[in-house]
Amino acid sequence: MATRNSRSLSLYLHVPFCRARCLYCAFPSRPAGPSTQTHYIERLCGEVLSYCESNPQFSFKTVYVGGGTPSTIGNGDIEYLLQHINRIAPDAEEITFEVNPHVDDIPKLPALHANGVTRLSIGIQSFNDNELSIAGRLHNSDDTREFIKSCREIGFDNVSFDFIHGLPGQILESFQSSLETGIEYNPEHISLYGLSVESESRLGRLSPSQFRGLDIPSGDEQADMYMMARNILGNNGYSQYEISNFAKPGFECRHNIVYWTGGEYIGFGPGAVSYVDGVRFKRIADVSGYLEAQEAGKNTIEVLESLSSGRAAAEALIMGLRLATGVSMSRLETKYGIRLTDLVGEAIEKYSNAGLMEVRDDEVRLTDKAYFISNSIFSDLVQ
Repeated sequence: MATRNSRSLSLYLHVPFCRARCLYCAFPSRPAGPSTQTHYIERLCGEVLSYCESNPQFSFKTVYVGGGTPSTIGNGDIEYLLQHINRIAPDAEEITFEVNPHVDDIPKLPALHANGVTRLSIGIQSFNDNELSIAGRLHNSDDTREFIKSCREIGFDNVSFDFIHGLPGQILESFQSSLETGIEYNPEHISLYGLSVESESRLGRLSPSQFRGLDIPSGDEQADMYMMARNILGNNGYSQYEISNFAKPGFECRHNIVYWTGGEYIGFGPGAVSYVDGVRFKRIADVSGYLEAQEAGKNTIEVLESLSSGRAAAEALIMGLRLATGVSMSRLETKYGIRLTDLVGEAIEKYSNAGLMEVRDDEVRLTDKAYFISNSIFSDLVQ
């Protein structure tokens, strides 16, 4: 549906269904039966098609189907969704589909491959069965091994593994064992995420005594896990191109790079965020509320914010600093019409003097030792 001289966006589609809610999950998701899933997918596709018809000036260069667990939906819904994606994004460079390694979902892999999915993101998290059980994951390590084997046999040649460091009861040695086991399967991409305690998650609602009883690794222990992982991955041919992401050459996630480089993107589904023409908007996060708005023919956007040039520049700087290559100050200044030295010059000087940032001519980047504490630096930059 692209038109000549169209503008490229990246497209995110949220599928808010899971078999069960993991201990740490704070995303809009819930279990649902087949009829609810089918109804949702039909409504989601309808909204996307309506947007495309109303905005023919846009085309989509990457597509990311996330959740939730998109692979939870049935084969018919998968094919329906992907056929619509192929219709509106026929020239997409990358179509990513998130999956969890459940053996019950192996029969769905051929439909994903046959309908244009070019990249799988597999939520492995750990190869330690005890850690998986405590975290509320429904798969075990044997399931994961079988699932990965099936992915390769079907023909997927761009596969990403997700791992979490800081899981309850996890120690450095068990995390290292999980990571090294994953590397043995030779994925093209690996993402590492530190355990985050969000108020909306089951973990965030535990009482202090219940929380202490989980034996969650300390911040220092998680930092040791992260640094160990960086060394192991680097020694095995994976380049760290972003704070949490490592890839073999040419297999960086193109969709996420759009976010980190200040590109434009549109999201559909509960809680999905968009950024187009300097305006950021977020859709209704509650699944029922989202569907009710659609049924009533109402707008599903619940939060809309027009960013000032200063705010947009600061956020673009923060996102760009996530990348190992860093940020071109002049490029941002030209794009947003603002002097970054006036905006965040003092903070950059402070972190540069502390050895946490490196400034070379026009380029600024985080140093390696700043990676694990990057969130505190970013909070300072956006004040």
